[in-house]
Amino acid sequence: MKDLLAILEEGRHRERSQALFYRFLAADAETEGDAAAAERLNELLADEQHHVSRLTARVLELGHKPADTEVAAPVIPPLDGWEGVARQRENDEVRWYTEVLQRVEDPATRSILMEILSSERHHKNELAGKWMPAASTDSEGEA
Repeated sequence: MKDLLAILEEGRHRERSQALFYRFLAADAETEGDAAAAERLNELLADEQHHVSRLTARVLELGHKPADTEVAAPVIPPLDGWEGVARQRENDEVRWYTEVLQRVEDPATRSILMEILSSERHHKNELAGKWMPAASTDSEGEA
């Protein structure tokens, strides 16, 4: 259980960092009047926030209080170079989820991690969001 909680907390930390990355970029796009980039970045932000919520919910389902750790502000590239940096960050997320899934046996947690991994693969390939379902029933009610 301790290893499982550590994985969930690391995932939460990673996703919170991703959310900050896209939040700052979306703000830059809005400031520069780039509506198309702002929309893409806000959709990515929404997915990353959903990832945090799913991981947090699982920690709670397991009867634990989520850690309240500080997330450092990520380095934000200029708006005209965000895609390369974002693609690398998303590639890192795909690699991390793929690796941790090899260590997680709990079916409900595996389901959540696989759902997030699928979303992260879409992010990496398309640099667009809206890949998370509005509601998931995979682990609801399971503890």
